Amino acid sequence: MSKTENKSGTKFIETHSLTDFSASEALHTPLLETDKLRTLLLNLNSGQKSPLCKMSVDVLYYIIEGEGDLLVEEEHYTLHAGSMVTVPAETTRLISADTSMRVLGVQVL
Repeated sequence: MSKTENKSGTKFIETHSLTDFSASEALHTPLLETDKLRTLLLNLNSGQKSPLCKMSVDVLYYIIEGEGDLLVEEEHYTLHAGSMVTVPAETTRLISADTSMRVLGVQVL
């Protein structure tokens, strides 16, 4: 991953090379953390699921590639490349992959 920052504080991150997947579990790669947000890249192989979790902050998910499902409490949402969804704080969620997926997660702190 290429990461640069200029004197104005602008951060530039290249994620195209972060294509590793784990055979046993969803792979979480932290990208950037500031006092106001945290970002990570989530790579899931077909059939894998993210851990069931409840975050104390709002989270935005952007599907870079792949297809899958998002379970939020009792509701199911179909995900595909280009989908973007926000999940409110204190809400239980789980992402499951039908195909290999790359997901950008942004936590608003």
